[in-house]
Amino acid sequence: MRKTTKRLMTQRVDTMNKIEYPQISAADIRNIEARAHQLRAEAMRDLFRALGRAIAAMPRKVSGLFHRPHHA
Repeated sequence: MRKTTKRLMTQRVDTMNKIEYPQISAADIRNIEARAHQLRAEAMRDLFRALGRAIAAMPRKVSGLFHRPHHA
C-alpha cells in the first residue's frame, strides 16, 4: 500500500473516532417526530392530489383518442 493512501486512511479513521454527537432532549425528539409527521402528511396530500388529477383527466384522454383527425 502506498504511503499516501495509508496516511489518508489513518487520518480518516482518526476523524471518525473524534465525532461527537449532540445531546438531544425528549422535547427535541418530539419536535423532530412532529416535523416528520407533518412532512409525511404533506407528501401524502400531494400524492393523492396528483392521483385525483390523473383520474379526472382520464375521460378527456380517452375521448381524445376518438376525436383525433385521421391523417393519410
